[in-house]
Amino acid sequence: MLRLLEASSVEPSEVRALASSRSAGARLPYGEGELEVVPVSPEALEGLDLLLASAGGAVSRQWLPLARELGVVCIDNTSAFRLDPGVPLVVPEVNPQTLDGISLGRGAIIANPNCSTIQMVVALAPLHEAFGLRRVVVDTYQSISGAGAGATRLFAEDLARAAAPTAGVSPSPVGLGLDVLPRIGELDAQGESSEEAKMVHETRKILDANLPVDATCVRVPVVQGHAEALTVETDRPCSVEEALEALRAAPGVEVHAGDSIPTPRALERTPGVHVGRVRTSRAFRSGLKLWVVADNLIKGAAGNALQIAELVTSRSLTRT
Repeated sequence: MLRLLEASSVEPSEVRALASSRSAGARLPYGEGELEVVPVSPEALEGLDLLLASAGGAVSRQWLPLARELGVVCIDNTSAFRLDPGVPLVVPEVNPQTLDGISLGRGAIIANPNCSTIQMVVALAPLHEAFGLRRVVVDTYQSISGAGAGATRLFAEDLARAAAPTAGVSPSPVGLGLDVLPRIGELDAQGESSEEAKMVHETRKILDANLPVDATCVRVPVVQGHAEALTVETDRPCSVEEALEALRAAPGVEVHAGDSIPTPRALERTPGVHVGRVRTSRAFRSGLKLWVVADNLIKGAAGNALQIAELVTSRSLTRT
């Protein structure tokens, strides 16, 4: 978030780094200098215009309502408020109108969607607008970085052990980074994971549609970048050419045609949502299949939050 903030159109006069008391005194690079981390407190929130929060749902539920009362616009990267009917869940390319009435100086909470949901709805929105969506089936191929920095370190250790196994010990192909795990988050009574539930309910809220969505979310041995295989049924028949035309005209979408196939590794640290392998579905009478790739940090978690910040800031400046 800090790196993207430096490169964004947001030009803060002051940046504060807030965390728990455990991180107090740590220093983070920003611009040509460093930021010293200070413990979050009511005093630390005073005078802020904008808050980017990504410290876990419990922390957001504790501090963001207070920040809102202090007039801070809070952009929350956790799941704490995503399904709250009074909190907009925003992907700027898809539903920027939900930010109407929100401006700096007037406290608000804005929810940042799950990173896998973000890239999916950017690809779905133009198809939904042009042809209507009847149902969506998605299988995700989500990178290790989505599980956090600790998971990324374990992945590197797995690779090192596989490359240089200990004498007499065969490298195990079963590890966090060297296997495919079809479960992200906890399972409910029906066997659906929390990540799958997020994709279902967040997509409906963002697209403002009671849309049937089936998701299977899978962690794969890729460092950064999520991929998704989408199958959609449309209300109105559309050809592949018509779908490509709608996708090419959509903000934030880059279409890869022919033999150009987007992959997470090739697109690591690039913005935008990349769509390829658009073809007709044989399972639905009026259906399409798409391959969707995006960097889960640069477009996902951090990038989408900064896009929201840019939109809120620009609208506030326009009003003044």
